[in-house]
Amino acid sequence: MPPTMPTSDHSTASRRTRGTLDDHLDARDIAPLAEIPAAEWRRLRTSAFRRVLWHFCTPRNLLAYRGRFHYDILGFGWAALYRTLRVGPVAVTSFRNEGHFRAGQRIVGTGEFARIFKEGRESSDLHDIMRIINLRHHVAGVVAPTPAADLPRDCSAWLPPGARMAARVIDGYEADYASIATAFIDNLRRGLEACGLPRNSAAGRRVAGEMCTLMYHAAGAVGLTRVPRDLDAHDRFVASYDAAFAAQPPSPRVRHMAQEIARRILPVTAAMTGIGMEEHLERHVDPVSREWLFPDPARVLKEVAPWFAEWRERRREAGRGGFHSDRVSVRRDLWARSDVAALWQAYDRAAPDGPEARLIGAILLHVIDEPADPLRTSPPQTVTLDAGQPLIAQGEQVQSMMVVLESNEPLVVTRVEAPGEEPRELVQLRAPNVLGEIGMWRKRPAVATVFCRRPATLRVIVIDAPHFDALKADSGFRAATAASVQRRLALNSESLAAVLGEHAQERQDDQLRSVAQLLAFMGGDSHAPLDAVLGLPEDATPAECLDALREQTHSLVAAGRLPDDVLRSLETVVDVVG
Repeated sequence: MPPTMPTSDHSTASRRTRGTLDDHLDARDIAPLAEIPAAEWRRLRTSAFRRVLWHFCTPRNLLAYRGRFHYDILGFGWAALYRTLRVGPVAVTSFRNEGHFRAGQRIVGTGEFARIFKEGRESSDLHDIMRIINLRHHVAGVVAPTPAADLPRDCSAWLPPGARMAARVIDGYEADYASIATAFIDNLRRGLEACGLPRNSAAGRRVAGEMCTLMYHAAGAVGLTRVPRDLDAHDRFVASYDAAFAAQPPSPRVRHMAQEIARRILPVTAAMTGIGMEEHLERHVDPVSREWLFPDPARVLKEVAPWFAEWRERRREAGRGGFHSDRVSVRRDLWARSDVAALWQAYDRAAPDGPEARLIGAILLHVIDEPADPLRTSPPQTVTLDAGQPLIAQGEQVQSMMVVLESNEPLVVTRVEAPGEEPRELVQLRAPNVLGEIGMWRKRPAVATVFCRRPATLRVIVIDAPHFDALKADSGFRAATAASVQRRLALNSESLAAVLGEHAQERQDDQLRSVAQLLAFMGGDSHAPLDAVLGLPEDATPAECLDALREQTHSLVAAGRLPDDVLRSLETVVDVVG
């Protein structure tokens, strides 16, 4: 029988918890992530790998892979990525950050994370990988930096010794985060079944239990703090999550995003598996994901054949070692640069729940992901200000964006609302902070003055106009800027997108609903369904989504039929998006 949906009582809890494990499991089935000593981790890893290798070493695989039977393990492992694309926020986040244009990097990056099963926790390279993953997820808005001391030990065990902050997945994404671990666990279990090991046999359950422990603790390294208690709880979670997907799959627009990503990564995963794309799809990708992502596989296979030929040749040139990333060594050099080191220190000291940390993190990620890009921030420099001397003056053109790393005095932000009036103090800011990003984006004069009341010494990094133009093309920075705007335009403690959604519901206004979803999407909300967006093709790029947000917001402002506070906020959005 197919898995049943939760009872009505459980549905009430689901509406209350909104995206946590509690939506799918009873409290007795959920456990905090327990600490695993390093020696026990090594024992589990060795035991699980040996069992998996033993069961995959079949006559069929020895023949099909010319002795390299472990390629079949890789095939089922890599194919788990397709199952993760059924998770709406995974598809939305990757598409919004334009990960589908960097399919090779996406796969190699996942391979980097797999080093968690190969290297000891003392590995400095592994510490760097964990730092980048957590930074990427924070900029995407799915985890929040949290004091390491406040989290289970295994959530920070993979971080550098003495690290102050670790990551914790925010509640709305907890179940989705856990489902990514289940995708890899259950796809490998499918592979074991294909090799003759029954799922519920004693041997099958033993290796599945070990994989659950390893995979869920790997997820703990990047933010998961609670997990299904045991293998039975894991199975109940999978059944409930899959039933929820069947009952209410993501919207057609989100499905299209997932299909576009799947189409682009298929040539890469097939090449890494060492077999043809059609065989890879049939053997390794689970039937539900295959049907959902590739409803017309013949057409897709034909379209991506040239990419597959390219990746297969790269695989041949790489030899038996397969694809390896040199990004760790590249990043090692980048971290030594004075500007990058200073940006990391500023990110680490910024308020983790504020917009500044995400903006600084987005700048860091751009430099790290695109080391050949012309963006080069200047080395940190010292700026001295007399009392009252403006760092930014209202009405003057903003010439650069500044990351204020340190300041011995608070920065005061004031604005003159009307000619002849006295300046009104808006806020006082402490370093680290980001100034001028909205003025640079709009290419219009500053709307406020920033100064210090007493003589001050600031340490800043300056990003001038040419470098800012390169940075603002980065989708991660666009999303972080949009999230920053939403934060600064907060109305009644709700984000602007939520407020617009409420007004849309009250007024039954389709255009408001469309703008609300687009603003949530561009601001980093990976749960945005995008099912109410008007006049936008399903294959629209993130840049086209931004254009739609711009046009539709302009139209709402011009109509002028909304409450004054909402109109003022929309006008500021227009200022930001152009």
